[in-house]
Amino acid sequence: PSWGYCESPLIDGNKVIATPGGRSATIVALDKMSGKEIWRTRTPGRDPAHYSSCIAADVDGQRQYIQFLRSGVVGVAASDGRFLWHYSSPANGTANCATPIYKDNHIFAASAYGTGGGCARLTTDQYGKVSVTELYFTPRMQNHHGGLVLAGDFIYGFDGSNLTCLNFKTGQEMWHDRSVGKGSVIFADGYIYARSERGPVALIEATPAGYVEKGRFAQPERSRYSTWAYPVIAGGRLYLRDQGNLFSYALK
Repeated sequence: PSWGYCESPLIDGNKVIATPGGRSATIVALDKMSGKEIWRTRTPGRDPAHYSSCIAADVDGQRQYIQFLRSGVVGVAASDGRFLWHYSSPANGTANCATPIYKDNHIFAASAYGTGGGCARLTTDQYGKVSVTELYFTPRMQNHHGGLVLAGDFIYGFDGSNLTCLNFKTGQEMWHDRSVGKGSVIFADGYIYARSERGPVALIEATPAGYVEKGRFAQPERSRYSTWAYPVIAGGRLYLRDQGNLFSYALK
C-alpha cells in the first residue's frame, strides 16, 4: 500500500494471520513456528491491504478473522480462510487505519477523509451464510489513524482532533472534547490513556457522563515529527515510542 505495511500480525493458536493484500492472497494464515502457508483468502474485491490489523472473533459459534481492507471490513473463516462477509460503509479511498471493534455479533469500524463510523449486525443462517445489516452510520467518528477502544458499551477515539465518546449500540455521541488534540488511545483499568501526536499524554475516566481528565504530562525529548505509534500498557508499565526513543513509565 501507499505508505507501506503497518499492520500488527495476529497470533491465534498455531497460526499467524497477516494481510499481503491483492487478488491472489488478500489474507493469509501461516504456521507460527515454520512459516508454512496454511491457507490464503481471495476476497471478491481482490482488495489491496490497507493499514488496519486483524482481530479474531467468535460469531455464532464460528471463529472468524476480521480485517479492514481498502473496500471495507471483511470476515473470513478461521479454519480455512473462506470469505464470509463484507461491510463497505466505513471505508474511504485513501487510508483505512483503525482496527475494527467486535462485540455480541456487532462490528464497528471508522475512518477519516470525510467518512465516519458505522455499526453492523452479523447474522448467521442455518446454512452458515452470514448476512450484514447496518444499524447506524455517524460522521462523528472520523478516526484517522489513532484507533478506537471499547469500554463497556461505549467507544472512545479521536474524531479528527476531538476525543469522542459514542454509544456502541446506537451511535449517539455522549461527549467530545479537545483533550490533547489529535492522537491515539488505549484503555486500562477504567481509564483512557490519550496520546497526542504532538507529545502530551492525558489520563481520562472512561465514562459516558462527560470528559473527566485526571492529569497529563508532556513527553520529554520530543522529536520534531508527529508521534503516531500507539501507547502500549503491559506489566503495569506504559510504553511510548517516538522515532528513535522509547519511554517506559511505571503505572502501578
